[in-house]
Amino acid sequence: MRIKLRFALLIGSLLVGLVCALLTQQWLEHRELTRQSRHLHQQQSRQLDRWLTTTADSLDRYTAECAAGFARGAPEWTLADPADSGVTAIWITREDGSLLRTIAAPGLAAPPLPANEISLWIQTPPPERFFAEVNGRLLELRVHPLPADTNWSVAGWAVAARPWDDGHLSLLALLTEGKVGLRDPASAAPAPAGSQVRTLSDWRGAALRTLVVEYPDTGDTGLWRMASPHLPLFLGFGLLLITALGLSLQQWVLRPLARINTSLAHGSPQPIMDLRSNQDELGRIARLVEETHARQEELRREIEKRQRTEHALLASEDQLRRALEERIRLGRDLHDGVIQSLYATGMGLAGVRALLAAGQTEAALRLEQIRDSLNATIHDVRNFITGLEPEILRQQTFAQAIEDLLQQMSGLGPARGTCTIDGTLAERLTLAQRANLLQITREAVSNAMRH
Repeated sequence: MRIKLRFALLIGSLLVGLVCALLTQQWLEHRELTRQSRHLHQQQSRQLDRWLTTTADSLDRYTAECAAGFARGAPEWTLADPADSGVTAIWITREDGSLLRTIAAPGLAAPPLPANEISLWIQTPPPERFFAEVNGRLLELRVHPLPADTNWSVAGWAVAARPWDDGHLSLLALLTEGKVGLRDPASAAPAPAGSQVRTLSDWRGAALRTLVVEYPDTGDTGLWRMASPHLPLFLGFGLLLITALGLSLQQWVLRPLARINTSLAHGSPQPIMDLRSNQDELGRIARLVEETHARQEELRREIEKRQRTEHALLASEDQLRRALEERIRLGRDLHDGVIQSLYATGMGLAGVRALLAAGQTEAALRLEQIRDSLNATIHDVRNFITGLEPEILRQQTFAQAIEDLLQQMSGLGPARGTCTIDGTLAERLTLAQRANLLQITREAVSNAMRH
């Protein structure tokens, strides 16, 4: 696997690791935000219930005070100012629902419930808090029983009403720090996510309105939303780090390696000339590559020199071989031509001496001197051939050299000779010994033929 591909896989792995880290952080933040959102929703629910209970407590206290004051039966009894508790009306009824006394705003002289329903409270007491609708207005009602005493023989009910108008809704919005609204329970529109919903029912439990409290948007807690303000910084730092790593690897590793590779591929130190001055590891490698190129150049020149020397040696060997062949040919020509002619001349002189008369001693002496001179010349020529014939012995065995000698000498006369040689012993002879034995054999054969 190439280094560039390895670095690419490394950068890719770092990017994948960064993405996984971001996704993990997002998931952890999502889980934490979901937990916090759930906890906040629970707190908002408890807070809304507390504020609703708190606002209802003032109406409850006011109703209890009115019931207690009316139960005392004093003619001078008067109701407290209902505006202090936001009450818009107070009704005092008998158990059968008939009206005894009323303090109410215009349009609310009669109770919001008919007498027959109020009479049912004896068997089925209403909840402490319920709602009724009068002329499109939603009223919160609070009922407190009137105990019977000496002045009043009949017990009844004290019923206080407080409207849920814009003022009351604004108060709830201020207390809950949310947007408060009333909806028709039959509405199909769902409540916004994260809002608090309460059903406002009549004394029988039938829903009249739906209270919806929408809280300010605290942010999307989805997995893909960057909820953390540090996440962009973390992402930017990670991308910057990976980019810096990739550029550094490209500048400090991949590019120098590419130059070194080009230098090695083309056998030239030129691509790494600017890397030699670097003091890092790649600079040392570049200097080693340069030294390698220098050694290769020296080796190339040495090889060329040796090749030229080898060619010269081959040429010298060829010349030497031709010279040796010429020497061998010259030796054979001298032996077969000159020596045989001289030997034949000496034999002829010996024949002429036999023809001389007995008194021609001077002529016989002169002929003998001529024969001695011819023998000396033959001896000199043989000595010259001796310097040539070791080359013959290098090319053939001792037995072959003796056989050739016998064939040559047999041409000088009718004599025939045979020779038996032990090949094993002949192989132990040195070249000089074989040359001496060859000369001894030649002399012996020559003497035999001559005498």
